[in-house]
Amino acid sequence: MRLSSITKFCVALSCVGVISTASAGYRYNYNYSQCGGSSTQTSTAECNSPLGENVYNLVDHGIFESTSANSSNVAIGGVNVAVSGWADTYGYNDDIVVGADTYKISDKYGYGVTNEDWESAYNSPDHAIDNVNTRNGNWQDFDFVLFSFSDDVTLQGANFSWAYSQYDTQVSIAALDNISSLTSGSSTWSDIVGTAITSSYNVEKCDSTDEHLKYKSEFALNTSSKYWLVGAYNKVFGDIGGYSSNDAFKLTSIGFSVSDKTPPPDSTAVSEPGTLGLLFASGLIVMWRRKKTLI
Repeated sequence: MRLSSITKFCVALSCVGVISTASAGYRYNYNYSQCGGSSTQTSTAECNSPLGENVYNLVDHGIFESTSANSSNVAIGGVNVAVSGWADTYGYNDDIVVGADTYKISDKYGYGVTNEDWESAYNSPDHAIDNVNTRNGNWQDFDFVLFSFSDDVTLQGANFSWAYSQYDTQVSIAALDNISSLTSGSSTWSDIVGTAITSSYNVEKCDSTDEHLKYKSEFALNTSSKYWLVGAYNKVFGDIGGYSSNDAFKLTSIGFSVSDKTPPPDSTAVSEPGTLGLLFASGLIVMWRRKKTLI
């Protein structure tokens, strides 16, 4: 996808960037006055992890690569988790989604995705989760990671060790009812998320000494699912402005809450005393009638 606009907006950080189409390539001139960092203001937003109640650190806990969590040996908060990589790298228009490789870059940087369109584990941002086209004549692809859980969960946020752009990176997510379309080998991203609950969010730079918490994104989808997609900004999932061709990050952790499965109180239990009372009263009436008949 070619860059056509000369102005870009960094929504969550309130930044404005202007592109100069110089012969050497695109040059970004940012106004950092409202971004929490500039040549005169070097501090960035404190990185309070948005991950919440259950934190799955992919580096510390490792990954089980599958679309099914049932046999996974990775369990967080009593919930089994499996991961798998996906990208649109198949078909005549290169828009059909098929499996891709989840790739551990290092203990420091965490995980990325390499797909079939000439991406190499040795090139950056190829080995990240990205939508960046680094080869002339190649198609643009959107890398995603599918998190499969053994129970319904609500995804609350993610942390990243690295981002392609410090001030203009976005992430897209989706809660899927099922993965039949994703795994069909014949669906586009539009097909896959057609009935799903989706959104896109900004990735924010953090002031943190933890190498796994250099960037964060907080999610606000109030829904639960066993299948969650997390990947490079794709406007099909939700358009929040900016470009969907310059996003790349290395994923280190996600956070989720487990859906409350406590059954509601049994409504019949409340009425039991009244029912017993009626039965007792009925018994007394029957006894009184029998006694009266005998008299």
